[in-house]
Amino acid sequence: MVKTHSANHPLKIHPTVGACGLDCGLCPSFHRETSSRCPGCCGPGFWDVHPGCSFITCCTSHNRIETCGECNESESCPRIVALLEKARHSDSFISYQTISANLEFIRNNGILEWAKQQDEKIAFLEKLLANYFDGHSKTFYCLSVQLLPFNELKASLVIAHKQMTQRMDSKLKIKLVKDAFSELAAKSGVVLKLRKGN
Repeated sequence: MVKTHSANHPLKIHPTVGACGLDCGLCPSFHRETSSRCPGCCGPGFWDVHPGCSFITCCTSHNRIETCGECNESESCPRIVALLEKARHSDSFISYQTISANLEFIRNNGILEWAKQQDEKIAFLEKLLANYFDGHSKTFYCLSVQLLPFNELKASLVIAHKQMTQRMDSKLKIKLVKDAFSELAAKSGVVLKLRKGN
C-alpha cells in the first residue's frame, strides 16, 4: 500500500527499500547531512530531487505496492532479470547484489518483517557512522552492512571493541573496526569496494 502526495506522486510507507529491492536505507546518499540527501525510494521529498524510474512507475505508481517483492510476476520480470545481470558485472550496480535475496525475503515473509530487519541494520550503520567515521569511509560501512552476514558483522565489531583501549586515539579505533570488517569480507568472499568496469 502506498500513499499519494499533493502532486499525485506516490509516497511509500517504507522508503528504505527500493521498489526494485535495493537497500535504500543502507545507501551513502540516504545518510548525507546535506540538501543532496536522498530520502529513499518515494520517501518525503523524493519527487523534488529525483525523476521517476521504470520500477517505481510499474510497481508503485501503477500497481500501488511498495516493492516488486509483493508482485506475483517479480521472479520472471525482465526488468529484475536485467538488473540482476548488471549487478553481476557492473561496478556501479554493486549495491544491487542483494536485491534477489531481498525480494525473495519479502515474497516469503512480507514487507513489514523485511522493514523491521532493515531498521535494525540502519541503526547499526548509524552507530558506525557516529562512532567510527573518519570522513571518507561511509561507502565502506554502507557496503559492509549491505553485503556481509549481519550477525557475523556485529560479532566482528564486538571483537574490535575488545581490542580497544582508553589510550587509543580514534584513528586507531577506526582502523580496528575496518580491519575486522575487511577480514570478515575476505572470509566471506565479498568485495567492499567498487569493481573495475568491464
